[in-house]
Amino acid sequence: MRFTRRHALGALAALPLIPRPSWAQDDFPTRPVRLLVGFAPGGLTDIAARALAERMGKTLKQSVVVENRPGGQAIIATVAVARAEPDGYTLGFAGTNGMILNPLLYNNLPYQQSDFKQLGSMGKSPMLLIVNPALGVKTVQEFISLARKKPGDITCAHAGRGVINHLALLHFQSKTGTQFQDVPYKGSGPALLDLMAGTVQSSFDFPTSALPNIKSGKLQVLAVTADKRLSSLPDVPTMKEAGVDGFELYTRMMISGPAAMPPAVVKKLEHAVREGTRDPGLVQQFAEQGVTVEFTSSADLDRVIAEESAMWAQVIKANGVPRTDLKS
Repeated sequence: MRFTRRHALGALAALPLIPRPSWAQDDFPTRPVRLLVGFAPGGLTDIAARALAERMGKTLKQSVVVENRPGGQAIIATVAVARAEPDGYTLGFAGTNGMILNPLLYNNLPYQQSDFKQLGSMGKSPMLLIVNPALGVKTVQEFISLARKKPGDITCAHAGRGVINHLALLHFQSKTGTQFQDVPYKGSGPALLDLMAGTVQSSFDFPTSALPNIKSGKLQVLAVTADKRLSSLPDVPTMKEAGVDGFELYTRMMISGPAAMPPAVVKKLEHAVREGTRDPGLVQQFAEQGVTVEFTSSADLDRVIAEESAMWAQVIKANGVPRTDLKS
């Protein structure tokens, strides 16, 4: 079914009625805070949101409850946050797709970056270039060489056109002078299953999803798109070490709320995000999954969003990715 602006706006009608704020922010929060996630349970964004919500709740002395609102590449959840009462009780946990890529890929998007107040970032996760072992390549250069010999023959799975791992594939093609047969799926899970089965031959995916199958030998990892090697995969080179320069790609894990939230509420929420990322258990848990947990303040995050929006805009333009109309 085609996703439209009507789906996004109609989803708002399903939001529970939220009492008008008392504007007595000194005792905020006096009830649970909702953290909306634009993807189904079980993926990187959902797992990270739940782990951070637990820590934020301890600082705020109130529950932070994760609600999954999957659909439309996180548009449904993100627009719900933009239109929520700006009292701090409805927040969003967005990855790069929701906050950076969607504004570059869709016309008539029912939100824009200025609709949000960023509260900080939990951290970032790189991607891995992975292949089915039967492909017979063990390095990025072998992979590139094979792809150049067989342009358009090697299949590369991704979680849907326009998502970050699809754009990573396009970026890789333009950087290396290769051409793959891209195969879209409705999520990383089905793509990984077919990759392990040999139905497709390669993919860009996140360590959180791929690591167990890499360690079991079902998948071969060629490189990581980070600026340094992962502690969980110390023998895997970065793309730069593998000979592909300028290929540092991450998805950010960002927390935001409606732009008009009162400064006192913003201060408390940003403090809760900061304290959550300092939890040693959280840092260790995600380091083992290839995720760097590091707090980025709201001011710095605005700069990061601007810089990464410019970078992805160049990738999208260079590869002729069309903007999609969200029809009402």
